[in-house]
Amino acid sequence: MMNPTLRREAELYISRQSQAVGYKSLVPTNLQEVSDLVVANLFWYLKLQDESEETVPA
Repeated sequence: MMNPTLRREAELYISRQSQAVGYKSLVPTNLQEVSDLVVANLFWYLKLQDESEETVPA
């Protein structure tokens, strides 16, 4: 089970990053309905995408 504080932080990160990428359905109200595992997977998916964009030279 995920710590509620960490889950909220992950939900906020997912919400911010998904808007930047264009995933319109990943809003906080929808994220509250999914399991901890889904939140963790989305968090790391978006985190890795964000990090890979930072390392690629423009």
